[in-house]
Amino acid sequence: MELRLARPEEENALYNVALVTGDGGADGTHLFDDPRLLGEVFVGPYIHLEPEFAYSVHYDGIAGYVLGCLDTGSLETRCESSWWPALRAAYPIDVTRRPSDQELVRFIHAPEGRSEDLLRDFPSHLHIDLVPRAQGHGFGPRCLEFILNRLAEAGSRGVHLGVAASNARAQKVYRSMGFGEWSRSDDELVMTRQFD
Repeated sequence: MELRLARPEEENALYNVALVTGDGGADGTHLFDDPRLLGEVFVGPYIHLEPEFAYSVHYDGIAGYVLGCLDTGSLETRCESSWWPALRAAYPIDVTRRPSDQELVRFIHAPEGRSEDLLRDFPSHLHIDLVPRAQGHGFGPRCLEFILNRLAEAGSRGVHLGVAASNARAQKVYRSMGFGEWSRSDDELVMTRQFD
């Protein structure tokens, strides 16, 4: 397994990782009519706006990504000015879309930022997804340790992440790496870790 800084030309492959892990870590292909939507929301902003913390995972080809963000509030502001506008034009709200597609399109048009209470102590965040062939080899913890070290070295005081409430396997990995539960909803746990 090798981590490399993600390149814009890897966008399609990385978007596909988001899709094939888009159902709580399982293949989400059957959930979406538009196969690019998950990537547009959860991968593209990092590749293009936070490239110093965006890594592709290579294991017999591109097998995942590790995406970090040093300052969540700053990234949210930059997305509002330079990422969401083009997507809003490309994805108008359309009630005839499949519900899962509609949910992502609504997010593009009205993104929900993280709370100030969370960002005060945990301003950074991250995403990790690995395709099935890269799972079960210990790559997840290695990738997590790598991006945590990168964020800490860059001056972060704390990091958060969101994980599907149904993804018990990922939650176990995060807990083993020092994350605790900050909040819980029906579909998501927000987990946090402070840096020393």
